[in-house]
Amino acid sequence: MAANLSPDDLEDRLRLEFIDDARDRLEVMNAAIDGVRKGTRAHPDAIGVLRLEAHNFKGMGTSFGYPTVSLVAHRLEDYLAGLKELDLRQLSDSQTFVDRIAELVDRAEQPMVAETNRIIRALPVRYQFEITDVEVRDVEIMLVTPSKVVSKKVGTELAACGFRTVTVGDPIESISLAVRVPPDMVIASMVMDGLSGLDLIRGLRAMSVTRDVPMALLTSLQLDNPALKEIPHGVSVIRVGEHFGEDFAAVVAKHNLG
Repeated sequence: MAANLSPDDLEDRLRLEFIDDARDRLEVMNAAIDGVRKGTRAHPDAIGVLRLEAHNFKGMGTSFGYPTVSLVAHRLEDYLAGLKELDLRQLSDSQTFVDRIAELVDRAEQPMVAETNRIIRALPVRYQFEITDVEVRDVEIMLVTPSKVVSKKVGTELAACGFRTVTVGDPIESISLAVRVPPDMVIASMVMDGLSGLDLIRGLRAMSVTRDVPMALLTSLQLDNPALKEIPHGVSVIRVGEHFGEDFAAVVAKHNLG
């Protein structure tokens, strides 16, 4: 029967199947959150369900014509990373993510770039420490690194300065994310598999939508290392370790990020 469908009809059928499947998954996510609220579900179990479904939505959204669903799901994955329990604030934030996905799934037309940006920027951010003494800035930094150690350490440093941080482990994926929701700055590890930080930044600077985004390379090399001579003009260098604070402060001042 499906073999007789036109390409447009087949696409419509696939989208309808995605919507039905998405609603089922959203019901599972809502049940997990509700179970924690009522004390009938263990926190780790509920977090596992939310992370699994967020991962599924991240992969499915773009494939079925719902790229903003993928973006929201990616942020939910980031939000849940490392969580062992859900307090009242985190339950409310998780519900916000699920509600945004539900709204996007039910939309007849998906949002354009400007609206997508507003939706993503309005999503909750989880800081892994008390932020009462930190000025939270409306500045989003995309940190591109495959290293979990680097992402945790640098991400914590950035958050401590009041910046929103989205961490991306795959440099190829980061291109798609940066184009859909241009960050206020990109920091990329110099050494990565598949695509180096240098090549990633060259690619982003070649595209009109991201060419004016401030960019920096994260490296353990010293500034006089010959490998750094290939860095394009205007791209900053941030050294990991004892020089991180000094270098990052210089970058913030250079680009007036805070």
